[in-house]
Amino acid sequence: MRSMTGFGRGVTTTEHFRLTVEIRSVNHRFLEVSTKFPKEWMEAEIHTKKLLSTLLSRGKLDVLVNLKKEEQQAPKINVNIPVLLAYKEAREQVSQVLPVEEEWSMQEILGLQDAFLVESDEIPHETLLQAVSEAVTEAATALIQMREREGQELYEALQGFKQELMQEIEQIRSVSSQAVEKYREKLLQRLQDITSSEEVESRILTEVAVFAERVDIAEELDRLSSHFEQLDETLRDNQPIGRKLEFLLQEIHREINTIGSKNQSSVASIAVVQAKSVLEKMREQVQNIE
Repeated sequence: MRSMTGFGRGVTTTEHFRLTVEIRSVNHRFLEVSTKFPKEWMEAEIHTKKLLSTLLSRGKLDVLVNLKKEEQQAPKINVNIPVLLAYKEAREQVSQVLPVEEEWSMQEILGLQDAFLVESDEIPHETLLQAVSEAVTEAATALIQMREREGQELYEALQGFKQELMQEIEQIRSVSSQAVEKYREKLLQRLQDITSSEEVESRILTEVAVFAERVDIAEELDRLSSHFEQLDETLRDNQPIGRKLEFLLQEIHREINTIGSKNQSSVASIAVVQAKSVLEKMREQVQNIE
């Protein structure tokens, strides 16, 4: 079991640069990846999103990238000889028409467009993509480890809440059969006060039968038992289970609500309230499970 909150950092160092990737994660219904990459790194950004989608299924991820280049050496400047010769030829042609000084100043030469070529210090595309992949993988691994540690804490909390919830349900089950008998006794007393004994038994049987059908919660209790079995199986699953847990808790809440509406016992009423309280705590925890 994993939570959806966590943090991870990955670092890749090459001879040209040091790349740091940080990933922060919070809970979300789906997987949403927000990246802050330089504009020219579009391919690396797409690759990062695809990679994270294979490692995580839910959560809102913020991915931050920081590139620090190593101390730069003096740039290499190449003289563009063909361009300089073309300028020389053009100057000679102009000198035949207008008086032009024969000497060239260095300032003039440096001002000639495209006369000098400065080798760019760009990072090779393949090197950058590989570095991003390694750093993102390392950051995602650290993030997953943190989410798993928190997931273990959530698992233990849910197991405790589940035991509390089952105790309340058992309390309801223990008194459910008493409701009909108490109603029969109460109805018998009232009827005996107003009618003859010959009529009492027939009327009691009819009234009690109607009442018993109205307050019967056997089906709800059976479905709750089934839901608890599914809950146990789900908590042991190694796959992302957050959404399935949300559905199961909704179904459990539905059955408890139905029991509360049928209930005729003060003891059961207290248990229903307690069960809803525990269930709400479980739902809060499940909101952060992947």
